[in-house]
Amino acid sequence: MKKGKAQVLPPVGDLMRWGALAVLAVAGMSVSAYLTYSHYADQSIMCAGLSGCDAVENSEYSKLVGIPVALMGALFSAGLLALALSRMARLPLAEEWAPLAAFSMTLSGVAFAAYLTYLELFVIEDICIWCTTFAAIVTVAWLITLVDVLALARE
Repeated sequence: MKKGKAQVLPPVGDLMRWGALAVLAVAGMSVSAYLTYSHYADQSIMCAGLSGCDAVENSEYSKLVGIPVALMGALFSAGLLALALSRMARLPLAEEWAPLAAFSMTLSGVAFAAYLTYLELFVIEDICIWCTTFAAIVTVAWLITLVDVLALARE
């Protein structure tokens, strides 16, 4: 700390939102890591008594340009975690850009998850509970980031 300058702590609500975002990112990474592992290990997915997980994972829509969608979810979650942690650490660039970057990331994540859910319901005609869980995680993360963006818009 520099002499003569008091360190200003962020508001508790700010830390709670970004902390929650970090927890959601870790949860998203966990779900995506499991699905990515099952994809590359050619293992059946534990689907909590439902039968749609394997049908979804083995569909033509489970890859985008040859990359498993689950791996993209893991990378997305890792990026979101890095962003949340840098914001919580109050890194100068993160303080300024993290709210808009997180909102943009999660909004695109919600849009992609909505597209994949549409494919599950109306094209594949099976539901993967893991995919639905990831979509819910991304949606809640988007709602959290929306709070910061709306606060910025009011300033």
